[in-house]
Amino acid sequence: VFHWADATRFGEAGSHDCVVTNPPFHAGRRADPALGRAFIAAAARLLTPSGRLYLVANRHLPYERDLRAAFAEVEEIGGDGGFKVIAAARPRPARGRGRR
Repeated sequence: VFHWADATRFGEAGSHDCVVTNPPFHAGRRADPALGRAFIAAAARLLTPSGRLYLVANRHLPYERDLRAAFAEVEEIGGDGGFKVIAAARPRPARGRGRR
């Protein structure tokens, strides 16, 4: 099933096996990597314990630390000089949310 929605406000926790995203990183004309970080947190919340995230991002965006905090497995699986494709698996339980 394909959903086009705001990932930060979408779905029930632990309800998806896979999330594929190319998160926005601009708020208007201003670059704001916090938008991508919010998508990473939302993906970790939405995924089942064995779920996987596939993320495409501009190479310069600093998402790896957030990915490692939210997922037990993180690997760059593709890309080029301008973009990176990252696979992340086994979302970590969010502290204080009582998830799973």
